[in-house]
Amino acid sequence: MRWLVSLDVNALAPTPEQELPLDLSDADGVHLGVALVPPSTPLSQARTHEWRATPLVPSEHRVVYGLGESLASSLEDEHLAYGRRMRFRALGPNRFTYHAPAGCQEDMRCIYDELIRSNAEPVRALGTRFVEHIRARNLGPVEAAELIITFVQHIHYAEPADQPFGILPPALVPSQDRGDCDSKAVLAVMLLRQAGIDAAILYSDPLSHAAVGVALPVRGPPFRLGGRVYRYAELTTEGWPLGMIPPQHDKPHLWKVLPPPEMPDETG
Repeated sequence: MRWLVSLDVNALAPTPEQELPLDLSDADGVHLGVALVPPSTPLSQARTHEWRATPLVPSEHRVVYGLGESLASSLEDEHLAYGRRMRFRALGPNRFTYHAPAGCQEDMRCIYDELIRSNAEPVRALGTRFVEHIRARNLGPVEAAELIITFVQHIHYAEPADQPFGILPPALVPSQDRGDCDSKAVLAVMLLRQAGIDAAILYSDPLSHAAVGVALPVRGPPFRLGGRVYRYAELTTEGWPLGMIPPQHDKPHLWKVLPPPEMPDETG
């Protein structure tokens, strides 16, 4: 089933029951538009994201994204069911155990891959707004990455202690405006790869942190996976420069580059 819907904000004619969550017509900056998943989702349930991408001109951006209540519940239920299949068990704050299959004993890659698979279509609806804007503005790869990374940075940091593996499904991160480091990292990788940017999750169990690596010509320590070279992108601090590692996490030898996930139709 495909839930994808991509709407031009100027073409919207909301009924009295479907009012825009924000009057976008007179606001400054760039409007990426509206994505509702499924299309019948009331605009009153959508969330307006406003953020600043300082390297771009203009720097102010906004996008509206909404998930239907039934779909949001279904995604959360599927995540809970996956946790049960993996025998997830919480051991305390930020501590848990689960039964990892072969190839997933030392990191969270199987969990990230499952979330990318199960949330592909609803996240793709949001990614389409970015892809169309990037193409319309003829943004280069670094500019496109700045647009997406600053968007994910602006989402409120919150540890989803109520979720298996301490991670919120990526489609729920923008719809609920919350997420921790790896919840944001999964969302960012999905959006970046849909925009045609080689991106991977950077994971450090010793540092209890996750970030994103982008294969772009920016300054910063290199992270290598085979013949690919990635640069660091921090997602938990608004405005943190692309390529720079925060001092408390600046221990490159403690980081691992997880193989980029398989994603169909990445360039949308």
